[in-house]
Amino acid sequence: MRLSVLVVDDEPHARRHIKNLLSKDDEVAIVYECKNGKEVLNFLKNKIPDIIFLDINMPGISGVEVADKLKNTESLIIFSTAYDQYALKAFELEAFDYLLKPFEDQRFYDVLQRAKTSIEKEKQASFSQRFASLYKEYNNSLTPHLSEFVIKDKGFEYKIHTDEVLYIEASSVYVLIHLKDKNILYRTAINLLEQQLPSNFIRVHRSFILNTDFVKKVKYLNNSTYSLTIENEDVIISSRKYKEAISRKFS
Repeated sequence: MRLSVLVVDDEPHARRHIKNLLSKDDEVAIVYECKNGKEVLNFLKNKIPDIIFLDINMPGISGVEVADKLKNTESLIIFSTAYDQYALKAFELEAFDYLLKPFEDQRFYDVLQRAKTSIEKEKQASFSQRFASLYKEYNNSLTPHLSEFVIKDKGFEYKIHTDEVLYIEASSVYVLIHLKDKNILYRTAINLLEQQLPSNFIRVHRSFILNTDFVKKVKYLNNSTYSLTIENEDVIISSRKYKEAISRKFS
């Protein structure tokens, strides 16, 4: 396994320390660094590292603000800070872990190893997803597809054809159907809906299914992720596990 890591800290010696620890792990192939939140957000427009070590107290955009903007990222975020009062907020933002400075080298390597194990499991899940995708394609050839949604609203009932849908987003026990001029909440599970949609729809993330007819730009980022731009200019970042399906669909 070859990993890419981004180290974010406004203090040069803190970045050097983490980079030095990472240099002793043979599976870490590339180490990037940023010194503030603005640099991170610009960096992530073109690259998605496997792991981000993220300081919290930085000038301008804080690490917490950065993490809040990256809720759908596939990178594992590990906070690294001298202030323990941010621990609860870190986990609310779904951070993978929290390193409290100054930390012992062994604590760092324990966290890194758990992160690597998590990434490896994700890659194995990607293989399973590829098999499931192939099965879906076969199954879709045998069964009729959902052609329209029946929407009930305040006593009225109307239909939306699937060819009008830009993309679908999971929202708890509902899905949000994105159209060109509005969004509609529809009660169903996204996993169930995925099996019913016609072949021009593709799952690219646990929370998103896209209508490929409305995808106007597909850009490979790195680490098996893609940026997909919809006709309404919304941008969806894919999950690693859907790399094979996306590659086949848009090749």
